[in-house]
Amino acid sequence: MQFTPYLSFQGQCYEAFTTYAEIFGGATQLMRFSDMPAGTEMPEMPPEQTGWIMHGQVDLPDGGVLMGADMPPQFGGQKMAGASVAISLKDEAEVKRIFDALSPDAQISMAVGPTFFSSAFGMLTDRFGTSWMIMGAPAQ
Repeated sequence: MQFTPYLSFQGQCYEAFTTYAEIFGGATQLMRFSDMPAGTEMPEMPPEQTGWIMHGQVDLPDGGVLMGADMPPQFGGQKMAGASVAISLKDEAEVKRIFDALSPDAQISMAVGPTFFSSAFGMLTDRFGTSWMIMGAPAQ
């Protein structure tokens, strides 16, 4: 069994996923609502939402995948709440690099530092509203 995070945005999916691809490496696949074939049944969308991402993913170098989409309010979409994307890394320098790359305009919950359970751990909510928990190797 494999779990894949599916992130929800409201108009920021393109920017978020291009940013995440730069930070984590990997290739993006982005499909816009405007790419849907004619005749596809969907609720009506205002013109400003047709460029939103209906499905996006970053194919990560290690084989993992990060997925998400813009969820228009009229589809019942809401910003993601109550969940975090957790990343486990072996290298403390990589923990710091990723944390720093996600930090601009982020809400820092816990700066990167050693804890009783990890050699390096930090938590933040990035400028797109995604909550991250980034951790290094288990504490010795």
